[in-house]
Amino acid sequence: MLEIKNISVDFDRPILKNISLKAKRGQIIGLVGKSGAGKSTLLNVISGHLSPKNGMLYLNGEALPNASTLLIPGFQEVKLVSQDYNLDPYHTVEENIREAAISLTEKHKVRRVEQLIKLLKLDTIRNVKASETSGGEQQRLSIARAIALKPDVLLLDEPFSNLDAHLRAMLFKYILMLREKEKLTIILVSHEGQDVLGLSDAIYFLNKGKLSPKKTPFNAYYQLKHLGNAMLLGIVNQTNINGQRIRFRPDEYKITPNGTLSLSYTHTVFIGSQYLNYFLDIAMGTIILSSTTPLTKNLNISIKHKYIRVNKES
Repeated sequence: MLEIKNISVDFDRPILKNISLKAKRGQIIGLVGKSGAGKSTLLNVISGHLSPKNGMLYLNGEALPNASTLLIPGFQEVKLVSQDYNLDPYHTVEENIREAAISLTEKHKVRRVEQLIKLLKLDTIRNVKASETSGGEQQRLSIARAIALKPDVLLLDEPFSNLDAHLRAMLFKYILMLREKEKLTIILVSHEGQDVLGLSDAIYFLNKGKLSPKKTPFNAYYQLKHLGNAMLLGIVNQTNINGQRIRFRPDEYKITPNGTLSLSYTHTVFIGSQYLNYFLDIAMGTIILSSTTPLTKNLNISIKHKYIRVNKES
């Protein structure tokens, strides 16, 4: 188990403020926050590349050393895949993985390299230079290098940022396979919350250097009290009903003749798996409703499920 306890980091200003969380073996933790919230800084602390001002890191009950005391930056048990991938561009895919497994005996090195090439589907490009591979291939190669020596924890910094929809879906699959096959604890960070919803066992929001309480993906998506955090996970509708500000997701509605909201239809957008239907709400402006078929008429709706009433912005 990885435990982060009261971690604080200051540069010219406070970046992280008393960050604490626990991640069990085999668990995937999603960390969501806007650009500049401190996500990459936290990963650099966890991986042993940056010393915190205060706080400690524990792995399986044992304290990890301060990064400033390490002769070579980084903990062997915790590996970070950064946004620049950190590959040797002039060596082949296979050579890159062999370099990362250099401390193994030749017999074990060969076995591990073949295992990772198979696991991350790199066989067809094993003899291609890293510089000549695609973004998705470089992402998988970087992960293979990171886990070559079987760390306990894998940190993924914005892993989906340079990938198209198909490659994102494939990376989802590989991350889940890594959790199953390698028994890794995985922490992935993103400023796009949709990237982490389907993968994470638990989600935290990092906002102005402070960490939110742990949330399930369902609760992270549907608890809308903090508007800034909620909008990182997708569309949030707002309106006024009986003098109260109401927030709800595009799927949290029911069409009914006696609904509490009367909406005027404007247009519909098809986004592949669903339609986003745009309506005008007299009280607050645009309301977006999701549906499996287009909604092309004025509607009365009731908001269903749980929704949050707020008297002021949060």
